[in-house]
Amino acid sequence: MTQQSTCVVLDALLNEWHDQAWWQRLFLPGDFLDNVSLASGENLVCHKTIMEYLNMSDRVGTHTTKVHQSRNYSTDPNYRPQEFKNETLKIMTGSMQVTCGGCSGAGSVSCSTTMNCRECGGSGQREEKCRNCGGSGSVPKMSQGRYGTYQNGDTSCPSCWGRRSFEVHCGRCSGGKVTCNKCHGSGRVECGRCDGAGQLVLTDFITRKFSCSTERKYQLSGLRENEFKNGLAGKHFNSMTGDLIYQQMQQPADANTVLQRQSVHSYEVLSQLYSYEDKAFCVNRITGGGGLKYVTSGLPLAKAKMAVGGGILGVAAAGILALMVLL
Repeated sequence: MTQQSTCVVLDALLNEWHDQAWWQRLFLPGDFLDNVSLASGENLVCHKTIMEYLNMSDRVGTHTTKVHQSRNYSTDPNYRPQEFKNETLKIMTGSMQVTCGGCSGAGSVSCSTTMNCRECGGSGQREEKCRNCGGSGSVPKMSQGRYGTYQNGDTSCPSCWGRRSFEVHCGRCSGGKVTCNKCHGSGRVECGRCDGAGQLVLTDFITRKFSCSTERKYQLSGLRENEFKNGLAGKHFNSMTGDLIYQQMQQPADANTVLQRQSVHSYEVLSQLYSYEDKAFCVNRITGGGGLKYVTSGLPLAKAKMAVGGGILGVAAAGILALMVLL
């Protein structure tokens, strides 16, 4: 029911909003408070109804997995979570052990007892720098002068004749081969497909995904569902918890829905309509769940101040952009 507000309430609400709305206050006319008059006011109640759903979807496929890894999967096809959260898990059904095709059940596979030497790449030979010139291919050319011996440029190294290195026998292998570091010369390694078990688990995997979804509906005093007035909208109530007046788990209406819950939150709204120079605007105060929010509509902002503010913001944005370019 709409109730006419008194001037005392009007002054209190307007002053409350004006004190905290510093950003909007910058763009109000200088004589704003002196020329505001009350038009009407009302106390409203908004009920927000939240419907929460936890939906389930399955994807089935047949796969093999390693024996020790199979212990990490669920085997309960009737699993359902007890809370609203997004979750994905794999469920094994109809499992049986089969012989690993990679090792034919032996648990190991053959391996070469040797491998190429990393030092020489399997060639049995490696390059070694000339010790006389250090691999440069040249040495200082010394000449005898009147006052003694002096360096007269460079000349080819007499040890390597400028080749810089020699090909020598690799001392770390025999003919380019060394003992295999995987099997250590045994000729057998653990089968990677079954991790040495010799068996695999053949199973039907159910990839089960649980996903949450939410629906919100609003009922403002005297209006139809999801209908608003005085500049109010659903977004103004979303960020506030509100006072919980009802909550109940419900029987899911859909076969793919495993959990369904309805919650109703209540908000009190003091909505005042004001007039400034025959221009109407509205201030709303929303309270609920210990929270407080002011919502305005149609404020009589000064065009000159708006133009100056827009220019300042434009200059600030250009400065930030230029700084980012320089960085």
